[in-house]
Amino acid sequence: MSLEEVLKDIERDKEEKKKQIADAASQETAKIEREKEEKIQSLQREYENRMREEGERLYSSIIDRANVEARNIIRMRVQEVLDQYGAKADEWIKNLAETKEYGEILKKMVDVSRKALGPDCIIKVNKADRGRISDANILFEDIDPYGGVLATSRDGKVELDLRISRIENEILERFKVRLYSMIEG
Repeated sequence: MSLEEVLKDIERDKEEKKKQIADAASQETAKIEREKEEKIQSLQREYENRMREEGERLYSSIIDRANVEARNIIRMRVQEVLDQYGAKADEWIKNLAETKEYGEILKKMVDVSRKALGPDCIIKVNKADRGRISDANILFEDIDPYGGVLATSRDGKVELDLRISRIENEILERFKVRLYSMIEG
């Protein structure tokens, strides 16, 4: 082979190597470009998923806070209603002795006391109630500013306290519970 042919072979081999290197570089560049695009798409999907999840958490948190706030507003309003009607009931109970029904209520308290403690029990009512009940076996003393009955068994061992101020809290508590159940129901 002549020198010229050897140089051409070398040149051809060199060109072939360049082409192979260029093809390999081109393939590697294309591969890197595909991987880069896949990574970008993967990161975008991951970011979108995270943002959607974060948005859902935020939305859920906002809804939860709004629900809690709404329940608190309702509870506060219910409490206001309970307090308002409780105050009216308290006023009515404290002024019970001034009502027409009080005489009948007083008689029923006396009857309950006698049934519970016996017919010979000691019954006390306010001096101001003397005109509302006529019974020779009743003592008239200042037992309560709002009225009611204070009864004791003949032997003094058992006492039945039906004074208005004594039963007022229990009545109001029952009233509020019943009113609350009506509002909630």
